[in-house]
Amino acid sequence: MRVSSDIWTQVEAVLHSGTRLALATTGGGSELISWLLNHPGASRVVVEAQVPYSAQALAAYLASAGPHRANEQTARDMAGRAFVRAASFAEPGQGCIGVGCSAALATSRLRRGADRGCIALRLECAYRLYTLLFERGAADRLDQEEALSRLALEAIVEVCGGPVAGASLPDYAHLVRRELALDDPLGLLFAGELDVVEMRPDGVFAPEVERGQRLLLSGSFNPLHEGHEQLAAATGQLSARRPSLELSIENVDKPPLPRRAVEQRLGQMRGRLPVVVTRAPTFLQKARLFGGCHFALGYDTAVRLLQDQYYEEGERGLAAALEEFAAGGCRFWVAGRVDGEAYRTLADIDVPAQYADLFAPVPFRMDISSTELRARKA
Repeated sequence: MRVSSDIWTQVEAVLHSGTRLALATTGGGSELISWLLNHPGASRVVVEAQVPYSAQALAAYLASAGPHRANEQTARDMAGRAFVRAASFAEPGQGCIGVGCSAALATSRLRRGADRGCIALRLECAYRLYTLLFERGAADRLDQEEALSRLALEAIVEVCGGPVAGASLPDYAHLVRRELALDDPLGLLFAGELDVVEMRPDGVFAPEVERGQRLLLSGSFNPLHEGHEQLAAATGQLSARRPSLELSIENVDKPPLPRRAVEQRLGQMRGRLPVVVTRAPTFLQKARLFGGCHFALGYDTAVRLLQDQYYEEGERGLAAALEEFAAGGCRFWVAGRVDGEAYRTLADIDVPAQYADLFAPVPFRMDISSTELRARKA
């Protein structure tokens, strides 16, 4: 398929930039893929182009259950995933761009929201974000598709030193663009721009987090103690997964944690285990962030997990959550805890029979708790 001379020239500029490029789109903006791959020499730059079109395919690509709506966040998540993929195949020092596109273009069915397309470019130190809004009824799907694809190409060209993107947009398309600097990922989490960040053992924060095949030990870690680390290690051996800690800045029963408190708690974790920091107070929200996640937890937490008071729809909400856990491939590894004068284990919990496979015991015991340690210190 032949393209116009301006598109050919723009693709040439990208292919001569030396940048490694990975792309992902939910369908809208896919002409960009054709323009790039039909050009001689595309293999010098393009690492891969993926089109996770169905909801299930997109959830698998992002390793997150979602929901993933046609919005800026989804485009950004896709761009981040694409950037990690591009970087994994790049030479040391070679520049990389991850491109994500999520769109809801003109369709035969009734849609509540406006026809729109969202493009995200993940660069070395920032996200460039473009939201394109189409006037309803002013253009058909093919026209919208071309406008969105042209904008995506122009955005890549701009990164490679070309003119500012958006020059080719028709009058019926309205562009909003912004840039998100990545010099403070934890700050972006507190600002609501990111839903999860990861602190590596060296203390460096990463805005992109591997979502699949995780084993998380969730807690407040005030303070972190030997019991946490040994439980994580024991569960890691049983599950054959590398354990990480998970700290949520929001809590079901307590006020949100201020940044200073989070930094203090993270400081004690440096050099020990990887830590993911989220804004997900419930296990259901955590499970939606991390596809097929396994969780290590104590008896007391497992009891709360099965209490309907922690779900908006009570007993019905609990049943729906357990069904979602099972469908998503989650598993809960439960260690015993002292409860009053007795030592309780998974065997003491009334787990619904149809969800028994969601839970597994951890033959591990260490009678220590953060509450006890704080009391001793006081």
